[in-house]
Amino acid sequence: AGDYTFRLTVTNSFGEQACAPAEVKVSVVPIDAIHVELLWHTPGDPDETDESEDASASVGSDLDLHFLHPSAFGTFDQRFDCYWDNPRPQWGGGAPGDDPRLDRDDTDGAGPENLNLEAPENGVTYRVRVHAWSDWGFGPSFATVRVYLYGVLADEWSGVELDNLDLWESHTIEWPAATVSRVGAEPQITPDVSR
Repeated sequence: AGDYTFRLTVTNSFGEQACAPAEVKVSVVPIDAIHVELLWHTPGDPDETDESEDASASVGSDLDLHFLHPSAFGTFDQRFDCYWDNPRPQWGGGAPGDDPRLDRDDTDGAGPENLNLEAPENGVTYRVRVHAWSDWGFGPSFATVRVYLYGVLADEWSGVELDNLDLWESHTIEWPAATVSRVGAEPQITPDVSR
């Protein structure tokens, strides 16, 4: 979600550049009832845009977004936690759009990771968490969580420092009241949480 500028510059085989670059601005607005986005900055990572082709190693820190149903016993619940190892859990009653989906898992730097829920259940409170799965030796990261309701930014919590294996309980989302609340006035972080 956000505003983006795409720029195209054309250069011929002689190295001559066409006149001014062409530019177009695009606004990306989430259409689902709930859209949660995780981004992070790792100062110790010299290139947060690079990607590893080796699944056993990483070229950046790995933070993970978790979206928990009220029935979840906790983080990593294989049925009621939507995250990288359970990206499309079956929570609802079979109606279209009543299950959440993690659309992107970024394993080596900056994000975004995002999840969407088109048709939330009534009478429930969802929980949003961020887990610092592995810093891969790059040191602490600074996380940002954005929660959108029907495409409108309801809250953004930025600059939360996470060390390796920290678990941050960031937000609750009550439905159908569409109330987004931060968990605590200060970030609620549990250290050394492994699977």
